[in-house]
Order: sequence, then C-alpha cells, then structure tokens
Amino acid sequence: MGKSVAFLAETPGSPTIESQQLCLNPDDIEVLAGRKTFNQLTELLERKGIGLEAGDRVKVHDLSCLAIATPMLVRAIAKLLRNGVSFEICTPRIVVEPGVDDKLHAMLDALDTHYRHIHGIKTHPAEMSPPGRKRLLGPDKLPEIRKRLSAPGATATDVAQELGVARSTLFNYLERYDLDRRAGREKKGVNRHTQNGADDRQVAESERDETAG
Repeated sequence: MGKSVAFLAETPGSPTIESQQLCLNPDDIEVLAGRKTFNQLTELLERKGIGLEAGDRVKVHDLSCLAIATPMLVRAIAKLLRNGVSFEICTPRIVVEPGVDDKLHAMLDALDTHYRHIHGIKTHPAEMSPPGRKRLLGPDKLPEIRKRLSAPGATATDVAQELGVARSTLFNYLERYDLDRRAGREKKGVNRHTQNGADDRQVAESERDETAG
C-alpha cells in the first residue's frame, strides 16, 4: 500500500479544516490548500518534496471542500487514476480505484473524454503523435487558445499542458499574436505610469503578476 495524501481546503459552507482532520488516519499526509485549487495538488506536494506514484491514494473530506469547476475536477481526478493513484471521498465513503474494471473510473474517463470532445481538446495519447520536432503554435490557433483560456476554471498551466508546450511558450505566443491583449496591457501600463509615476521596471513586474494570475 502506498502513501495516503489528504487534500484539505475550505470553501463557503464546507466543513472546517479542523472537522476534516477528524476523519484522517494518523499516517495521512496533510496538504493544506490555502488559495490553491485541487488541480494544483502536484505543485503543493512538490513544495514538500513529495511525488505521487502508482499505488498512492488522494483523499478529500467531500466535494464541497473543492473550489473548482466540475469539468476541471473530473479531469484532475481522471489524471490521478490514469497515473495509478486512487481517489477517496471520505464522507460518503467513495473510493475510485485505478483500473479498467472499476466502474467509477470508467465513468470519470467517459465524462472527461466527453468534455474534451465537446471542447475540441485532443484525446489521443502522446505516443500517437508523429515523430520528430513538435510543430510550433501558429497564428491560426489563436481562437482555439482564447476559447480554452476562457473556459470556467481553466488556468494557463492547464492550457499549456493540453497544447503540449511550456507555460512560458504559451505566454510568448499570446504576446506575439494576441494583439488585443497586448494593446490592452500596454494601455493599462501607460495609465499606471501617468497616475503613479511608475518606471518601466514596475510596469514589467505588474505585467508578470497579471499573467501569473
């Protein structure tokens, strides 16, 4: 049996962190979400020097504790299962085990596949891609990328992963091709400079903060 990771988060109306902790086992690894969402669990674990492996389990008290759009939650759970990590919802005592024989796993995969199909997201595995250097993003991809970024709960990191590029590559692409976005930021930067006397370095820092959000 692998390790058990408990994702603890509060949302309006959810049980408190203290109440959630009462349901944990002594050997559970507690991960306090703070302002992070469930699909950022890997990032939170990396800060602790922990990586998830096949045979591990991720548990939550109940779904009311997760401030994340339902499609993104389904995708996050489906990704855990594909990596051999089981998922447990403690309050209703639901455990989803990885494997083709688990009906709950099959249902989540079906829902994830449906979401990807409806939104035009690639569903074929990476090993089916043609060999050689990956094709760079072209300007014709801009409408699709805008649509993905505007989806409820979508983050730049998620979209970059779906496109098979680094997060920095996605930002560089938007800077090059999304002229409306760039013009809006430049206008905002000029206004801020006029009002506050900010120098170029401060404007750049503000821009980085905006893209990180």
